[in-house]
Amino acid sequence: MKVRLSRNAADYVRQEAAYLRQHSRLAAERFLERVKSVRRDLTSFGEAGFSDEKAPVPGMRRIVRNGYFYDYRVEKNAIEIALISSSVNRPLLGPSDDDDFDYEA
Repeated sequence: MKVRLSRNAADYVRQEAAYLRQHSRLAAERFLERVKSVRRDLTSFGEAGFSDEKAPVPGMRRIVRNGYFYDYRVEKNAIEIALISSSVNRPLLGPSDDDDFDYEA
């Protein structure tokens, strides 16, 4: 099955590669190779990801690989990776209900 990137996902790949390239050409190349690896894996195993209620659109599936979320949908003739985002640099959703959340006495 063919795997394609949405415009949003393709834009993210370009921006992330450009950012990484500023710091390390090797890091940018590794990132691009990892994106290709996810696409190859989805070609063979389209149901590899898991359904995630936190995904931006209900019914999407998610793979987490090398610090990135890949949110995708399985269509009749193709798989579309709709969104790629960092799983590392994510803001807190809100304060915790834990009394010791801030680790202060």
